[in-house]
Amino acid sequence: MKFLKLASLDQVYSEYLRRLQPIGETLEVSTTESLGFVCARNVIASQDLPGFNKSLVDGYAVRSKDTTGASANFPVMLRVVFEVKVGEEPSKAINENEAAWVATGAMLPEGADAVVMVEHTQRFNEYVEVMKPVAIGENVLRTDEDVRKGQLVLAEGERIHPGHLQLLLQLGVERLKVFRRARVGVISTGDEIVEPFVKEKSAVQVRDSNSYGLVGWLKSLGFEASRVGLCKDSEDELFRTLRSCFDEYDVLVVSGGSSIGVRDFTEAAINRLGKPGVLFHGILIQPGKPTVLAIVNDKPVVGLPGNPVSFTISAKFVLIPILRKLENEKDFLFKPSGMVKLTRNVSSRQGREQFVRVKLLVRNGQVWAEPLESETARVFNLVEAHGVIRVPSDVEGLCEGELTEFYSLWSGW
Repeated sequence: MKFLKLASLDQVYSEYLRRLQPIGETLEVSTTESLGFVCARNVIASQDLPGFNKSLVDGYAVRSKDTTGASANFPVMLRVVFEVKVGEEPSKAINENEAAWVATGAMLPEGADAVVMVEHTQRFNEYVEVMKPVAIGENVLRTDEDVRKGQLVLAEGERIHPGHLQLLLQLGVERLKVFRRARVGVISTGDEIVEPFVKEKSAVQVRDSNSYGLVGWLKSLGFEASRVGLCKDSEDELFRTLRSCFDEYDVLVVSGGSSIGVRDFTEAAINRLGKPGVLFHGILIQPGKPTVLAIVNDKPVVGLPGNPVSFTISAKFVLIPILRKLENEKDFLFKPSGMVKLTRNVSSRQGREQFVRVKLLVRNGQVWAEPLESETARVFNLVEAHGVIRVPSDVEGLCEGELTEFYSLWSGW
């Protein structure tokens, strides 16, 4: 079935992404090399964490009932019988009206059920005055309070981030089953496009930032990406390039040649590759409307706008979710990084979602977003922008002071 050629972003997510088949191949990697991969098999904790009752502060391990009624005016006097260093197992227990000095991270001795912070004590030789009572478990991380043996700590479909890495290494997990990364091939098109480092070019020629920039961006996010090459504005040349590298990649991306015009040949070249071909030509977003989405022999082929700003927005909200879906990530759509207030009104054209580049400011503890010039020809504001706000398609704009969704621009997750 052929979809409408022009679609909303929600249609792209619900219809196009639904048709994509995730990569099923898995591999086993060292946990230390797993960052950025998507987990392919649930990881269950084989032990408790921290594995012992652990002091969260520097202070004195006590029996909580021995501190009942303690205050600055009427302190409780306890005898300090020993101290426990970090990494040391106490060899003795504490008894009634006794205390043991413990450092942050040290193991509580038997008999102790709480820790009094050093700030609430005063030491006199072998005795300590406790000036504040503590409850059972206060300032203590219990043996299984962090992680319990048998607990799910990393689920299939989760992308592994540094927090996972910390936890897995604490649990002694040595190797993980992960899904293979998506391989992306990027092609630039345009008679006006030249290599970035040419010494001489005409005033109207444009250096190729899109393909090199996208490859670097995708690599920084953990995807496997390569620049295939540069094509002139020729349907035949683009078709030959696509066909020659089709089997090498999981996704092919074409930069440029996707607008409505006499030289916009990307759709025709893609359709010659195979069925079903182009499903959408144009997405109702600004910037980024001239985006082409195709599937050829179950493989996604994406045409991104040639304008660098439109190219970036479309790559962020269309291409990267495609790659995340291919890598079997459960939550492959972007969520807002947070809510921000606008420093001024933002107008919008109804019927099309708008992504406005913004700069973040902090005023009186509140995060504000200052809209930048929205003209897509202004590439410099990709440097100035901390991210974008998303203006829904059914409104005429947003008002100064209004709360709105903010999306970090360069983060991939």
